[in-house]
Amino acid sequence: MKQGCTDKGFEAAKPIIILLILWIILLLAGICRGEVLDELLNAIAVIESSNNPTAYNKAEDAAGLYQIRPIYLADVNRILGCDRYSLADRFDPEKSSEIVTVYLNHYGRDKNVETLARIHNGGPKGHKKESTKPYWQKVKEKLGNDIFNAPK
Repeated sequence: MKQGCTDKGFEAAKPIIILLILWIILLLAGICRGEVLDELLNAIAVIESSNNPTAYNKAEDAAGLYQIRPIYLADVNRILGCDRYSLADRFDPEKSSEIVTVYLNHYGRDKNVETLARIHNGGPKGHKKESTKPYWQKVKEKLGNDIFNAPK
């Protein structure tokens, strides 16, 4: 290298390297969050329906693994900006999981597991309702691990 010259190749690559490192960190954070969300969804399914995708509560018109009510489903379709899911989709384990994931990601973004569980149980502001605390205790027992209480 001639005197007075710099290695412009490395300097030019610095922003790309930084972005790559940030992308990896975000990817790993997403993977961790995905595992936590999966554990939460499993616990909710056991509590809501005893893990029965055909469960139906006629009194509340709540259906499927997560006992999704029509208003919950309509809210998810509103969030998505289209009628992607139908009432029948509540009985499909994969689609009902997607519905709950959209709902919780929308209302519970960057929230801890307790908040997510209480939002599922009590609506968008469910985590502020005293009535959702017993539900959280049930979820917490199913999770069996206090690490899920830590903020994300």
